[in-house]
Amino acid sequence: MLTALREADPRVKRTRQLLQQAMSELLLEKSFLSISVQDVAARATVNRATFYAHFEDKFAIFESLIRDGFQDALESRLSPEVVFDEAGLRLLIQTVTEFMGRLNSRCRKTDRRMDPLVESTAQDTLYRFLLSRLSAEGRRDNLETTASVWSWAIFGAAMQWSRTERAKSAADLADEVFRVLWGERAAV
Repeated sequence: MLTALREADPRVKRTRQLLQQAMSELLLEKSFLSISVQDVAARATVNRATFYAHFEDKFAIFESLIRDGFQDALESRLSPEVVFDEAGLRLLIQTVTEFMGRLNSRCRKTDRRMDPLVESTAQDTLYRFLLSRLSAEGRRDNLETTASVWSWAIFGAAMQWSRTERAKSAADLADEVFRVLWGERAAV
């Protein structure tokens, strides 16, 4: 309960946003591995103790940037009214693909060692989003399995696409992945 109250405090939110913004700006200037906690704190105009009151280390703030950014992208394109019918599922796939494309185009080659953290954070965020939304739709059968299969399939295809020369658009990839996930119902 104390944590929930603390998270609702506007000062806590503002400081957390300042720290995340500082990390985001620094990532545009240099590699993740060369950024220190002191760099982030100084850019955010807070002291190191304040940084550590919000994040365990620079990996934790990096993970929060991925998770929060991805969650925002999903929620902004897929309002609670969107259901996972043909149109909703295609929109989800395209949203994930576009996010992964933007993310990978911003990453430096030297930061590729961070890929496992990026991948696990993004896939888990997608899984939790799907689980929540499928449950809200009233689906009960194989809920966790559906969320798991869809999240891994969508994320895997989007990640692979984002690392290539992208001969197809995000929309074209979304159509292909949709047909695979939707199965025979998608056959024309």
